[in-house]
Amino acid sequence: MSEEYNEWYWKLYRWFRWEFKYQHKYIKYGIQNLYKWFWVIWKDRDWDHHYIFEVLKFKLEKQAKHLAEVGFHNNAQRDAELMMTCVRLINKLQNEEYYDEMYEHRPLTLELVSKYQAKHNKAKRLLFKILEERIEEWWD
Repeated sequence: MSEEYNEWYWKLYRWFRWEFKYQHKYIKYGIQNLYKWFWVIWKDRDWDHHYIFEVLKFKLEKQAKHLAEVGFHNNAQRDAELMMTCVRLINKLQNEEYYDEMYEHRPLTLELVSKYQAKHNKAKRLLFKILEERIEEWWD
């Protein structure tokens, strides 16, 4: 595109020509998103990884539900299942389930602690491996 078409009046023209007629839908979806995300954002804090996981988990749950209901590509159901697997892994990481299991055993030994630490790290690696390999394929 030439420099001339990057001027503000051409951008305004293109917006009005191609986007304006859809503004009512954008407003509707924006208000729906504000409603859906309100409590997630309200509870969000800048303290630690727990809140990052909360935002990611909420997004994955919503997108998995959407893909399962109206996904148009061939692997939509599989992608929704992978997203829910990520949600389950996030829950395990947030709730520190592996450490809870560890405290049920007595006496605590260094070997036992390292075993459960390894399980925790494995869940974290699996979560981010799935995200790394598949996230760009998760679209409607």
